[in-house]
Amino acid sequence: MQSRFTAGALLALLATAPAFAAQGEDNGFYLGANIGKSTVSSKTVDEDNDPAFGFAAGYQFNKNLGVEVFTRSLSFRLFDGLAGDSSYYPDAHYGVSVLGAVPLGEQFSIYGRAGVGRTTMKSARVSKKDYKETDPSIGLGLSYALGRHWSFNLEAARFTKTDVTTVTAGAQFKF
Repeated sequence: MQSRFTAGALLALLATAPAFAAQGEDNGFYLGANIGKSTVSSKTVDEDNDPAFGFAAGYQFNKNLGVEVFTRSLSFRLFDGLAGDSSYYPDAHYGVSVLGAVPLGEQFSIYGRAGVGRTTMKSARVSKKDYKETDPSIGLGLSYALGRHWSFNLEAARFTKTDVTTVTAGAQFKF
């Protein structure tokens, strides 16, 4: 039910995006990809430096405000199953975020994100079922625009309920 509400709210927001958008080159749709590492530190799981990668699609209303739908991998465990420990670990996250940016010049800007999504919690044993957790997220990043269409970014994000931190580098293409 909650994922339907999130998807519905996002579609409504994207449908009204042209009404909020300022005219100019700062607005428009974009696609992005990133790669980096994730660290899980909770009472039941302690894993460092798992590879993380993700994809995003968003709409930039103006140079200061955007919205994004994204997904990220959070761990890379291949050999769990019968011999795994009895814990759960965060495997992947998909969500929606609002992004706020402050330009630091012509090409650089610093941005923050606040969002919510679903984190898939995988069981380390086959006998236990996986489940999904509603997970708020926050982040801080630095973006470098390489012309009108391409930009590169560095970002640190925290998925607060599952105690996951990701540090990624990525690229975006704005249409």
